[in-house]
Amino acid sequence: MNLLRTKSLAANITLVVLLASSVSLGVFAAAMLLFDRSSAIAESDARLATLADIVGQNSMAALDFDDRDAAGKILQALRKEPPIVSACLYSNISGHLFSAYYREPSATSCPQTEPLNSRSPRNLRSVSRPILRSSETVGSIYLLADMRSLQSRRNKLILLLLVMALLSLCAGGVTGLIMQKRVSKPISLLARGMHHVTSEATFDARAELKGSTEIVELAREFNSMVTELARRDRLAKQAKLLLHQQACTDALTGLPNRRLFTDCLARATAFAQREKNIFGLLYIDLDGFKLVNDSLGHSIGDTLLCEVASRFKQHVRRADVLSRVGGDEFTVILTSVHEPADAGRVAELLLECLAKPFQVGGHDITVGASIGISTLEIDSAADVDLLQQADSAMYAAKRSGRNRAVFFTQDLGLMARERLMVENELRGAIERGEIYVHYQPEFNVLTGDIVRFEALARWRHPTLGQIAPDRFIPVAEETGLIFPIGSFVLERACTEAIKWQRPGRRPIQVAVNMSAIQFNSDRILEEIATILDRTGMSPQLLQIELTESVMVGSIQRSSEMMHKMRELGLSIAIDDFGTGYSCLGYLPNLPIDVIKIDQSFTNKLCEGSDTVKMVRSMIDLAHSMEMRVIVEGVEEQAQLNLIRDMGADEVQGFLLGPPGAEPSTRSDLEPGDLANNYGYEAYASHKFLLAEQS
Repeated sequence: MNLLRTKSLAANITLVVLLASSVSLGVFAAAMLLFDRSSAIAESDARLATLADIVGQNSMAALDFDDRDAAGKILQALRKEPPIVSACLYSNISGHLFSAYYREPSATSCPQTEPLNSRSPRNLRSVSRPILRSSETVGSIYLLADMRSLQSRRNKLILLLLVMALLSLCAGGVTGLIMQKRVSKPISLLARGMHHVTSEATFDARAELKGSTEIVELAREFNSMVTELARRDRLAKQAKLLLHQQACTDALTGLPNRRLFTDCLARATAFAQREKNIFGLLYIDLDGFKLVNDSLGHSIGDTLLCEVASRFKQHVRRADVLSRVGGDEFTVILTSVHEPADAGRVAELLLECLAKPFQVGGHDITVGASIGISTLEIDSAADVDLLQQADSAMYAAKRSGRNRAVFFTQDLGLMARERLMVENELRGAIERGEIYVHYQPEFNVLTGDIVRFEALARWRHPTLGQIAPDRFIPVAEETGLIFPIGSFVLERACTEAIKWQRPGRRPIQVAVNMSAIQFNSDRILEEIATILDRTGMSPQLLQIELTESVMVGSIQRSSEMMHKMRELGLSIAIDDFGTGYSCLGYLPNLPIDVIKIDQSFTNKLCEGSDTVKMVRSMIDLAHSMEMRVIVEGVEEQAQLNLIRDMGADEVQGFLLGPPGAEPSTRSDLEPGDLANNYGYEAYASHKFLLAEQS
């Protein structure tokens, strides 16, 4: 009992040795008993099966001749087998007990029919074997034996194991005493060294190298362990710091990531509401970054993101939080602004810093940004979701023409839901026959001839009615649906343009708009060639209209794509010229045939001389580079007079002809009458044109 109550290492070693010996011996004894029992049962079952087979074969004749006496004599031979308690012989013909043998009168009697349940009675073993003659069952034998011999055998084995256990415990006790004397002392010394390390909370402590060889070796290993622990502790602290940085920092730009941004936004919101301050949130999405990634590769795209982040850092205050929350998405938490307009001024600074092209990998890359702005003012609701508001405002900036900043308003929330509805309905619109094409004519300023028709995508929804292009085209570009829509419009326009042509008449082109996303696709040239081949359209009759947004990304790649289009025989026009990214410096290097001056300039022609000078300069610049000029949006006679005086080549607008259905649907019109079909009679009747012709 004293041994059990003590807590000394020496006593515990002895106790452990004894317990280990006891457990090992107990496991061994249990295993021996189980093995002996299972082997004895297996031997008994095998013996019973053999006896049953022998008795069954000997009883076959008695069963055949229905000789119960002979069968009884055969079963009486089992008296030489003391374990057999009873034997039951059943005839297959009658299905009842044919003969039986009982070692003692009190033995379990045989049932009158062959037992179907082979489960043995308690402390007994049974076996049932069929009696076969040439694969035919003529009867069965059922033997029942007791297990008394097995019990005797087990008792002897238990006695032997007890003797072995006593001897083992004695040997274990002696061994434990010897071991504890040799182990406890050096371990006690080492324990004191460990206690010193623990109490001092430092890995600088070392154990003394004194004593026997084993103790010295143990102390040396202890010192090595403490040194390794010190190294691992240092590495663990560094790894913990690194993990914290990785968990909260964007690996590419080094800016806070979405996780840290979310924490900072929550703290800033709580602080602003508590202190009654105003603070703003900018949600920034780069315009055209996907085109850079797709055309120049992800390595160039990653470098560009780092350059953009670097410029942004230079234009935000140190107190503000600039984060990268997605692939090309950034956020800025503007802490403690004086008024909401301050957030707008910061957004304008960020847009201005992107105006200068980036030099990345030998490419001049220009990207813009769409910025959504939301502010938390003093009277704002406590549950306002600034991130969602800024995100909605950012999408509004994209829909408004990109490269601009938009403040969140309540109407934008409704617009976001409407955009989702448009996206859902737009999927499958082509298959449902809801997308169709209208054509708007373009006229020669001097002759009045129709030069071409511009193909314009239109969408008529069965329940929503006519949906304007400025509502569904931006959604199609954002979701990738612009590819099937663009292919449909191109093939439909080519098919229709073939019908306009007449022998001996001046060819009439068709102009098809192509988004920057389509233009930068690797498959666009192959797709155009396939459609031209399938429809039989001459490439010279097709004009591709591109916006200045195709300059986003690599100017070099844009130039290469345009040259390949020219090699196919296509003509190229820059649509909405003057409203997008400035590309005047690149115009001489691009194979452009036509520039289309945007209607925003046309609308202001009659308002002052500055716009007139600007448009005249663009016309002169285009003519100096041997490009034709088309002026869009002509809606008034005065505008038309000015455009003619400035020397533009072609005009387009509602004054001359609005978009309409396929011109070829009027089979009674000759090509020269197409102008009348599209309202040109009003244009042709003007006196200035007659004077010009005279």
